[in-house]
Amino acid sequence: MRKLILFAALFLPLCANALNITDPFFMPESKQILSDTTLGFTNNAFKLNKSWGFYEKISAGISDDLTAGLSIGWADMRHEHSGMQDLSLFAKYRLAHEQDGGYFFDLEGYLSPKLFKSPYNGKNGSAKGSTDLGLRGTLGSTKITEGLTLGSSFGFQAIGHTDLISSGSIWDLTGFGRYYLNEHNALGVSISFKGYWGFDQDFMGINLGFDYSGDIIENKLALVPYFNVETHNHQIASSTVWGLNARYIF
Repeated sequence: MRKLILFAALFLPLCANALNITDPFFMPESKQILSDTTLGFTNNAFKLNKSWGFYEKISAGISDDLTAGLSIGWADMRHEHSGMQDLSLFAKYRLAHEQDGGYFFDLEGYLSPKLFKSPYNGKNGSAKGSTDLGLRGTLGSTKITEGLTLGSSFGFQAIGHTDLISSGSIWDLTGFGRYYLNEHNALGVSISFKGYWGFDQDFMGINLGFDYSGDIIENKLALVPYFNVETHNHQIASSTVWGLNARYIF
């Protein structure tokens, strides 16, 4: 009996942390490296216009509660030029654990300095041309309904000015859910209400996102095709973003 109790005490905490690597609340453990390699397309996304590109994001587990990393990319803008996308440095800290209070609560931020040539500064490149930063808080749980992850987040981004676009900020309130068809396949959906303030004109937007994730190698490699559509008021053109992400953990 004592052996059974000891086994449960050791095993159950591991189960509590055993999230699928594509779950919104998955974080790499200490000394683990998480790679997200993305092929993405857009028809009119903010500052990218019609383009496609490759993007790489590396997340390192500094501790079980802290992740830090960087992302970088390359894009080809239609009717403009191709070139590198500016580096982004980010960190995420877990303030609350689901196994303690029933909910995850994460705080994350990023800084993306102006590095590469941008058409918004009169150069033959495809970078954004501004120094940007952002903060986000995310609250959610996997225990509200079996087989379903639910959560919400609130965030803002401060977008620096370029030669062609004034500085501004982007605020959003997002709700999301992820339903597990089984332990290796899941469907995700999100809805965001967004406000764009500045940029020579204030406007609002609603973004709907959908994705599917499938494990190729259990707990090691997953593929995630995704699609987002965003509509705006004030006759600002709608936009779509779609692509395929490959997530691999070392």
